[in-house]
Amino acid sequence: MIAIAAALVEIALIAVQRWRAPSGAPKQMSWSHAAAAPAAGVVGWLLIGRPETTWDDLWLPLFFGVILGTEAARAARILSGKEWTGWATACGSGAASANWLLATPLPFM
Repeated sequence: MIAIAAALVEIALIAVQRWRAPSGAPKQMSWSHAAAAPAAGVVGWLLIGRPETTWDDLWLPLFFGVILGTEAARAARILSGKEWTGWATACGSGAASANWLLATPLPFM
């Protein structure tokens, strides 16, 4: 549930940024945010108890945590104008994406 909610918030953030994008907004992604997202995903995986991972399920946290999370971090940085919001979004989406690996909808159940 946490991963689904985080994915919906990321998609909404990206949609709002694309709708309100100034013409001079940076188009490229930040490689530092792309590196922070999977690192936060590993921390999230450790915090929720290191659930068993299979290669079939691994694409979900990688897609939602790294690709979508990096784009959401760029959108948050552009919309707010502050660098820390991009870092917070990248780390939050990376950590939340680890919940895709759980067998139950909520961690610690």
